[in-house]
Amino acid sequence: MPPWVRVRKALGRVRRRFSYDVFDVFTRAADRDDGSGTDGDYTLRWGTADEVERCDPFHTELDDRERATGVARLAIGHRVVLALHDETAVFSMWVNPRNLNVPGLVKRQLADDQWFIYKAYTSPDHRGRKLYQRGMRFVLDAMAREGLRELVGYAHVKKSVSRKGLARLEFGTAGRMRAIDVPGWKHTFLSRELLRNFPVAIPRSNAVAEVAS
Repeated sequence: MPPWVRVRKALGRVRRRFSYDVFDVFTRAADRDDGSGTDGDYTLRWGTADEVERCDPFHTELDDRERATGVARLAIGHRVVLALHDETAVFSMWVNPRNLNVPGLVKRQLADDQWFIYKAYTSPDHRGRKLYQRGMRFVLDAMAREGLRELVGYAHVKKSVSRKGLARLEFGTAGRMRAIDVPGWKHTFLSRELLRNFPVAIPRSNAVAEVAS
């Protein structure tokens, strides 16, 4: 084998063992949207534990383990927005009322009047219908009705669909996370802006309850 081929393969192995990811955190003030619950052929509403247990993996990306974890999340106060098409859930978006929590990356405490959205997914058969934006409008409207102030979200710098949806609803940047993962070491660096906006760190654990917290 030529030396240059061996070098190229060695570099390929190094790249596969090293990851560097960048995420932005966004915020937006809550406001009313009286039309957020309907969108043509779709109805948006808060999902129940029974509905989560019936979610189809193709349309919601929730397998048996994820459905069980989702039910556990609901039991401790999280919420899930479902978009229904002919009574089938074809979009889901989860809401954490306590923490900005991205497992493996960061966990910071929210203010009492903030919510954090995560794990949004649209069925491949229903993409292009702006369900992600409609889901965020639904949450913003619910927050305004409950007297809450601000919605928090995040997106990878390369996740163009999520970032476009956040931009269309005029979310503002609240900080950045840089995650480095190499053999034997993993760390997330938080920007000064993010630390200032979310100053309280929450201890992490490997317990199942942590995944749902």
